[in-house]
Amino acid sequence: MVADPEHSFFHAFYLTLIVLTTVGMEAAEGDERIVATILMIGGIFTTIYAAGTLVTFIVDGQMTRFLKKRQIQMRIAKLTDHYIIVGFGRMGRALCADLREKDVPFVLIEVDPQRIQLAEELGYAVVQGDAHDEEIYELAGIERAKGLATCLPGDADNVYVTLTARGFSEDLNIIARTEEERTHTKLIRAGADRVVCPPVLSASKILAMMVTPIVDHGPHCDEVDSDTPIELFTAPIEDFPALIDRPLAENHVRTRTGMTVVAVDRGKKRDLNPTALFTPQAGDKLVLVGPPNGMKRMAYLFGEKSSTAQAKAGA
Repeated sequence: MVADPEHSFFHAFYLTLIVLTTVGMEAAEGDERIVATILMIGGIFTTIYAAGTLVTFIVDGQMTRFLKKRQIQMRIAKLTDHYIIVGFGRMGRALCADLREKDVPFVLIEVDPQRIQLAEELGYAVVQGDAHDEEIYELAGIERAKGLATCLPGDADNVYVTLTARGFSEDLNIIARTEEERTHTKLIRAGADRVVCPPVLSASKILAMMVTPIVDHGPHCDEVDSDTPIELFTAPIEDFPALIDRPLAENHVRTRTGMTVVAVDRGKKRDLNPTALFTPQAGDKLVLVGPPNGMKRMAYLFGEKSSTAQAKAGA
């Protein structure tokens, strides 16, 4: 007795596949059923594999990271007049922290995954990539940026970044870091507006702390208007004879010159933050803080010519 092919096990399996896969194809015959069955089984396994991969993608947090990066890219695309920080080392971290504290928009460019993760946890807008890749700067919106600071540890890298950034915009304010003073000229030629040398700045700040320990040298003490810089001066009292044996208040030094006497050296003794009643004596050395042209005013008002004029007037 020959089995009816319409009621065989394979036929039933074939019809079940048509239902499960929602193929809805017309009933095939012979070899067509075999080929169709193989294709439908392959489709089922492909669907299962894709679903498993998607679940793994979501569970591992990759979807979350992808969406977060997408949000950051959209946020960067809306920025204008922002700043770009290249490098998230010690200087880059401090700079980013200050910018965030002042609520100044900025974009960070970094290649190290661990540093990127740290920056993202802090909520910074980060573009991941090598600073030698020009496309990275476009993603950071350099055409709309107001300024750029390259804080990479290598001087050669900072020169390259400066050259690349200057190629995007002639008006971009570029601040470059250098570890060697001899690289200063190269960075200026490359297009940097200003160059910062941390060792030199640190030495200057240490000197200021040593000479004027009474003055506040906190983390923001160097933030002064570029139009009115503050400098430290040391001068013997003999340069200003009109001040000798007269109380500081009597001459109104600060009001008339903009200079502040922060310390007076008298031999091995140092008087810090002298009061208005302090009276300088011959042999003293004054430590003054103020604008560069303040010393010219000091010389004009209290110098030798001033003292001579006063003597003639008294006569």
